Amino acid sequence: MRDAFPGLANLSPVGDIVHTAFNTLTTDNPNEIYPRTSYDVPEGELHIPTLSRIVRPLENVVDVDYFMPGCPPESHQIAAVIDLVIKVVKGEAELPPKGSVIGCGDSTVCDECPRARNVKFIKEFKRIQDIAPVDPNLCLLEQGIPCNGPATRSGCNARCPQAGAQCIGCYGPADGVMDYGARLITAFSSVIDANTPEEIEHILDGIPDPTGQVYRFNLAGSLLKANREAWKIKG
Repeated sequence: MRDAFPGLANLSPVGDIVHTAFNTLTTDNPNEIYPRTSYDVPEGELHIPTLSRIVRPLENVVDVDYFMPGCPPESHQIAAVIDLVIKVVKGEAELPPKGSVIGCGDSTVCDECPRARNVKFIKEFKRIQDIAPVDPNLCLLEQGIPCNGPATRSGCNARCPQAGAQCIGCYGPADGVMDYGARLITAFSSVIDANTPEEIEHILDGIPDPTGQVYRFNLAGSLLKANREAWKIKG
């Protein structure tokens, strides 16, 4: 994962994030004490780095050789990479180009998923717990359950959909996906039973937590990167 959940912080200004973290119902902070950028200690003045206005992908901050997807990467992925490194050391193989995604597939989770796709159109999206019973053999997306399989990189053997849970995208965008959220919205739209753009938009509006659904792991690395509010300079 290149930015994971912290990337969702790009939906809000830094000041709002700090306020929420230190002054909510779940935080005991009656004196409203917040982090300070400098603090006097016996040894002198201590300086604390400030938060950036937006969260950036890892590769925009440090030089990354390779990416291994997963939450976390599974043992067979790690073993495959170690085997490759051993072969390279022995002169039996070559490393892939720098910046490659390794230890995973080159297709999508849908291509690994055994669930049947009957191209059944839906009228609304629901949370999986609101659908009973869930058909154990039919594509979850075609049952109105937002599943991120159409845009997510393969390599996990579709573990979540096979277990009856929708894919949440922890392997990141599949090859050729320029923007993960845009690809997912396109896939979701393709199963909607509607005749006009207005109807399609209305049904898409029914997706629970749409931003978290399509950018849970990669908002910082998307074309969107952040909304306008996150760029505001607040304390």
